Amino acid sequence: MFAFKHDTPNLTDLSDFPLKHFHFELSLEGLLPGVDNVRYDVHLSPTFYKAATRIIPQLIARHFHSDHLFSIAKPTVWSKKLNEFKRLYRQTMLDAINKSKLRNAPQIDFLAQLAIMRLLRDEIQVHFETMIARIKNIIRKYEISDHQDIGEAVKTKEVLTSILQNRDAILRNAGAELFQALTDVQNEDLRAIREANFGTEFLLPENVLDNPILLAENPYNDYFLIKEYDILFGRRLEDPDKYDTLITLVKRLLSDILRSDPEGKQVSAPQAQPTQASHETAIKAGQEAHAHKVGALIKQIDNIDILCDYWGTDRRLKKLKKQKAPKQERDLLKKRINEQKKLLNFFYRNFDKAKLIDAIIAFYEVQPIYQEYCPPLVPHQIIQYLTFPKSRKIVVNRLKRLKKFRGRTYSLKPLNQARKRLEKLTYKDRKAYLLRFLKGLARYHRDLENFTILKDAMDRINLAIDEKILNLSRENNTLYEFLLPHEQAQEERAIINHVIIKADVRGSTDITHQMLERGLNPASYFSLNFFDPITEILGDYDAHKVFIEGDAIILSIFEREETPGGWYSVARACGLALNILMIIKRYNAISRKHNLPILEIGIGVCHRNAVPTFLFDGDNRIMISSAINHADRLSACSKAVRQKMAKPAPRFNLYVFQSASDQAIEATSDDLFLRYNINGIELNAKGFEKLGREIKLKAVEKELPGLRGTHTKLYTGKFPTVTGKYQRLVIRESQIPAVNPENLTPKHLTKRQYYEVCSDPELYRLTRATV
Repeated sequence: MFAFKHDTPNLTDLSDFPLKHFHFELSLEGLLPGVDNVRYDVHLSPTFYKAATRIIPQLIARHFHSDHLFSIAKPTVWSKKLNEFKRLYRQTMLDAINKSKLRNAPQIDFLAQLAIMRLLRDEIQVHFETMIARIKNIIRKYEISDHQDIGEAVKTKEVLTSILQNRDAILRNAGAELFQALTDVQNEDLRAIREANFGTEFLLPENVLDNPILLAENPYNDYFLIKEYDILFGRRLEDPDKYDTLITLVKRLLSDILRSDPEGKQVSAPQAQPTQASHETAIKAGQEAHAHKVGALIKQIDNIDILCDYWGTDRRLKKLKKQKAPKQERDLLKKRINEQKKLLNFFYRNFDKAKLIDAIIAFYEVQPIYQEYCPPLVPHQIIQYLTFPKSRKIVVNRLKRLKKFRGRTYSLKPLNQARKRLEKLTYKDRKAYLLRFLKGLARYHRDLENFTILKDAMDRINLAIDEKILNLSRENNTLYEFLLPHEQAQEERAIINHVIIKADVRGSTDITHQMLERGLNPASYFSLNFFDPITEILGDYDAHKVFIEGDAIILSIFEREETPGGWYSVARACGLALNILMIIKRYNAISRKHNLPILEIGIGVCHRNAVPTFLFDGDNRIMISSAINHADRLSACSKAVRQKMAKPAPRFNLYVFQSASDQAIEATSDDLFLRYNINGIELNAKGFEKLGREIKLKAVEKELPGLRGTHTKLYTGKFPTVTGKYQRLVIRESQIPAVNPENLTPKHLTKRQYYEVCSDPELYRLTRATV
């Protein structure tokens, strides 16, 4: 870091400078993490992936410059493959845009773009390594050949050495061509489509895909910096021209410039606050805002020319004079030229104080000739030869030693000529070199920070290809799939909510024991009288088995996005529960004739406005949902309640009691109620609310036969099954009484309700006229 104090130019204001700010933020907030709860699971079009794997080896082979190792496609064939790749990329991106629009989440489109960038970067590396392995295999075959193709082996080894030496450049150039294809598609119409749908604030900057660092294995590599950015950094701990040191200096100098400007002072100066703590917070906020503004100005590359390039402004002024432009316009440029000279001098003085100027100037002077010496030397050694007399002898001795190993002579004449030119440079030339360096540094800084943002985001993407991961993530609604139209035909819509139905057989242990005592088969009895008949009707209600226990069956009905024709999950669950009761009654009638045990069941129907989660045990999908536990409670029947319960009222099969205190019930999400449920169906309160949104329910209050003096509140309505038939429901709403658990003596009615799906035929007859 620099300990000296910067001298700040005496500027009046920067309002005449058309400075711009560069902003690039990439948020994936709001997206759901995948199965590992860390990364986002993404499944890209398999067809697009295959197209990418067909052209990537061709791109790499073209930069190997060795046609005898890998066949290169003819221009017409190559053009066809590339156009097909671009077409598939466009269609994949359109799917991402459509899904983003559907969910009003531009982050989904960002995720798709990042996933494809990640895929292509990874595949370039994989195919390069595969092709290198193939070349090594060719060399081994030559070496063990009976014909002893030593010449071919040597030739191929030389090719391999050249490829490995140029590895970074090959990968970068092949990647640049591939990403240029993406840029072409973006610029053709995708950018316009995104802007129309999401606005300009949700567009990736044009320079993101053109970022050379995105494709570089080592962004600090000397040759990479020289070729792509026209700059060079020191990398030793003692070097004053390290990247971090340089960018810190530029930020400080630009910060001083802004603070010398009245507008800059307004940005960074905090307002007075009533307390010391809030005053310190305001100061910190002001400093952060000022630092953010400085960073945004540096990354807008044109700002360097706007602030310091007085030569370019002078050329514009001369052009305006020839065109006889208005005097006011010319005076503005004259004023700007003076300010730009001040600013460039300010940068120059401070870079000179930091002992950076000589190395920068020397770099540009040796740039045309450094490749004559590098490798085996590195560019920094050439620069030291020009700037530090003591290092010249070291460089000369190293070149002499290398002459013996490499069999060639290195002339010092070009270096000495560069040194003489360096000594004759004017201040104008030296400042021009500094301006050139500042622009390269600013572009590198922007690209490096952009790359960091992109890499952090790409590292959070899991490109899922394993079928188990795909199934698990898809079932849990955390898989982001970007597919082609023909691939989407097989795509199942995402689950948005679900209902659980649990049918629990009463006294199954006693039934099993009785049948075994009589030499009968309880397994076939339960199968024929319970499980098999239920399985046959599941399709009518779009229901699925979650799992089967010895005396219970748990079923589910899902609602999926964009399928409003199937959004009857609660109604169909209630209808299915009624049919299960009818099955039990029908088979019980047969069992009575043959003196077989009679089945009694309790059914719970629980709706959850949430997506269940899934895990897989091999090919078996296992659902995880709190609705399963709740449905279990709803289907239950307390032994104590059954024993103490007086003869239940006719027509109803479900009664719910509260024995715990209100405080105890409110303190837990568990179900603490007592139940009598013999051939009854209980629907949870959230399910009843959902049912009212699914179908038109008409309320009916009646004094029912056998229940004189009391009015029963019923709701009735019809719903369509999957087959298109309509089925009626009757729901009883009743308040839960608070009771003494010892004897079920009622204390008072609570404000809580419970809901029974009624099965008594008389209730359906009485309410039929209402709907």
